[in-house]
Amino acid sequence: MKRQKIVALMVASAMLMGTAACGSSESTPTTVATTAAAETTAAAETTAADETTAAEETTAAEETTAAQAEANTSDFVELTVQDVADEGTGKVMIYGWNDEFPGLVEKYSDVEYETEITETNTYQAKLDQVLASGDNAPDMFVCDADYATKYMNSDNTISINDIGIAYDELSNMYNYTLQFACDDNMVIKGLAWQACPCGIFYNRNIAQETLGVSEPEDVAPYFATWDAFTETARKVNEVSNGEKKIVSGTDEIWRAYLNTRAKGWVVDGEVYVDPVMEGYFDLAKILKDENLTFEAGQWSDAWTANMANETTLSYWGPMWLFNFCFNFGTSNHTEGDWGLVSAPGNFFWGGTWMMASKYCDMKASCAQIMRDIALNETNLRDMTVTGEFVNSVAIMTELAASDTYVVENLGGQNPAAVLLNAATLIDNSTVGPNDQKINTEFSNVVASYLAGDIETVAEAITTFENNVAEQGII
Repeated sequence: MKRQKIVALMVASAMLMGTAACGSSESTPTTVATTAAAETTAAAETTAADETTAAEETTAAEETTAAQAEANTSDFVELTVQDVADEGTGKVMIYGWNDEFPGLVEKYSDVEYETEITETNTYQAKLDQVLASGDNAPDMFVCDADYATKYMNSDNTISINDIGIAYDELSNMYNYTLQFACDDNMVIKGLAWQACPCGIFYNRNIAQETLGVSEPEDVAPYFATWDAFTETARKVNEVSNGEKKIVSGTDEIWRAYLNTRAKGWVVDGEVYVDPVMEGYFDLAKILKDENLTFEAGQWSDAWTANMANETTLSYWGPMWLFNFCFNFGTSNHTEGDWGLVSAPGNFFWGGTWMMASKYCDMKASCAQIMRDIALNETNLRDMTVTGEFVNSVAIMTELAASDTYVVENLGGQNPAAVLLNAATLIDNSTVGPNDQKINTEFSNVVASYLAGDIETVAEAITTFENNVAEQGII
């Protein structure tokens, strides 16, 4: 499996940008002066402090961008950048599993295209078939984070250098998104227009009812650690007499464990369970035994319904989850009822990568689409209007420090300020090409353990390791 390193940029970025991220979500009330002189002095000091902070944030953004550019030119293997032209005629053929990417191409690019949309559950099978045969194969296609590495590491995709994109064009991108897009030789083969750091979206009404607070700075401590989360789960359940729960189901929190592992599922060719996942078994067992969730799995009808029915305090994920799953603009809209706080651990979920297939004969047009969607600053800024966390360190650092950047569906909160620090600390070194299947096996074993079919954590881990090995997933 690919063992990708996390560069010094992430540490440097965390130190540079931590102030902007923490300052917005952990603010402390100030005492109002009672005399005119005191008020004047306080105002002057506040102005000076604001100016100093603004200057520091501007410097931090500039230094971070410079560090990112330097890291991006040194960590990856660049091939000869080709001078390309379209060899084929007609439209670019794009494969995907929904209309999101074609919609972006329609909105932000002038390149003519046609699409082949295949339902999520059969999308990989369709891709594998056409990439193996070449019949009606795409010029470019998109992949989710769960299986993008599989195609990056195959000979079915080509380097972005082969379609004329140079690495110096990528200097503003989050480094983890480029690491994710590499093959085993550290050659970049795909681009993403979004980064997907995660936080906790909480219902302000439920928070006020069960915790007695509703503003992000007051709610944040209730989710600051796993111990705090556990006690909060108990409090929500007790205060509401079981009518409200902290999460719909245990799998809501599992990625926050998954993304904080030191090692991935496969180490030296063998199945491996990082000790951090034992903590997930233990917490999931508490939530189950004490009836602290509705036991509604992600993507179930109940899980979706709980977003609007005022029963579930929190949902965990990135901005795409908030924008695409919370049904804003429908009869079940809940604009302004939600806030955002940091999770107990930094984690990411999802993302979409664009790749050119080995059959691509529209290389110039595919390169143009990638530039229009993932590199054009004007287009990226337009995406941030709804809170999209775009794949640009410079843009997101600037927005995190902004007093005017807010998202109405978050009650006027600035999501970038909460998510920025998590974005700089994302570690995708544990990601492997078969993770989607292995993750499914792990979830199945956790379900059996919680149901009592497996008695101990040790037995559950052994069962998981045996199941993965017996099925030949690795």
